[in-house]
Amino acid sequence: MRVSEVSKRYAKALLAVTKQKGIHAKAFGELQALEQAFSKDAGVKNYFANPMVSPDQKVAAVKAALSGKGVSEEVMNTLVLLGEKNRLDILDQVVLAFRDLLDLEEGVTRGVVRSAQPLSADAQKEIEQKINKVLNKKIVLTYEQDPKLLGGVVAQVGGWTFDDSLDTHLKKLNEELNRRAN
Repeated sequence: MRVSEVSKRYAKALLAVTKQKGIHAKAFGELQALEQAFSKDAGVKNYFANPMVSPDQKVAAVKAALSGKGVSEEVMNTLVLLGEKNRLDILDQVVLAFRDLLDLEEGVTRGVVRSAQPLSADAQKEIEQKINKVLNKKIVLTYEQDPKLLGGVVAQVGGWTFDDSLDTHLKKLNEELNRRAN
């Protein structure tokens, strides 16, 4: 998903405020939980995307739903501001931008590991160790199952691609056989 510049500005402002108070990790958790709640419930999502609902009504709904639920003042203020500006529909982008800024500050690199079959916890740990050794950075990996892969794994981390898939091994073998045949 592409993150808009507007979303980045909201995320940057929220990070600055929460970092001063040392609650940036808590704020990120709250944002993630709220974004998941918004995206899971189609009725909620449609309500906040509806142009017939005024920004004041959206703000009132946010306040009513979250008051007394333990949401930090900073996150609540951000949601209210998004509601006032009729931008609650970009909450998912704000969450991604916040995560990216937080990762940048903490030196975290994110990546995706695709495999033909689900990987065991031991296999995931081994992959993380190997990539960490090569990149020498803190990494956070997400794992996906890719039915297009015959076997093995492909990891994309930062600007790097680690391809240990069966497809790649077969292509290399084919190239080697062709070289020897000629």
